[in-house]
Amino acid sequence: MFDIQTFIAILATLLLFLTSVVLSYDRLQFRNYDLPIPQWASLLLAGITFGVLVADQILRGFVRFEERCRILEEEQRRAEEENFRIEESQYRLQEAEYRAREENFRIEEAQYRLREAEYRAREENFRIEESQRRLEERNRRLEERNRRLEEAERQARRTRIETRYRIALIQYQLDPNPLHRRQLADILALLQEYQDTL
Repeated sequence: MFDIQTFIAILATLLLFLTSVVLSYDRLQFRNYDLPIPQWASLLLAGITFGVLVADQILRGFVRFEERCRILEEEQRRAEEENFRIEESQYRLQEAEYRAREENFRIEEAQYRLREAEYRAREENFRIEESQRRLEERNRRLEERNRRLEEAERQARRTRIETRYRIALIQYQLDPNPLHRRQLADILALLQEYQDTL
């Protein structure tokens, strides 16, 4: 690929060499040929050489300027990339904070639900205890009623047996026949058998 700066540098070096030769000599002598160098040609060549040297320095300045611009652009690109990475990390940090806040909210919500469930469980336990207390009270009343009924039944049985005994005794006293005697003996045997339970 053709590089103008290299071409101008080489041209400037050759022209500088030619100018130094032309300015050092009034004439150039070759074996068969003698070439006189007029002063105006030497000055013209010196002017052209100076112009080429100036163009070479300007091009070198442009190249240094472009190199500096490229370096600055590279640094700016790196700075922008760094800023982008910083912004991206800040975004990730904000996203992580948002997720953490969401997680805290979920935890608080779960704790609230747990407290609510505990409250409902305590209420349910209280209702169960209250139901059990009522059942125990009802069972106690039923047992008391059953005890009274059993007592009344025992009393009624005792009264019936005593009544049968009195009737059998009176019948035997009024009419002492074998039938009344057997009835009285049966009642007395019954009284002896069940005397502990009556």
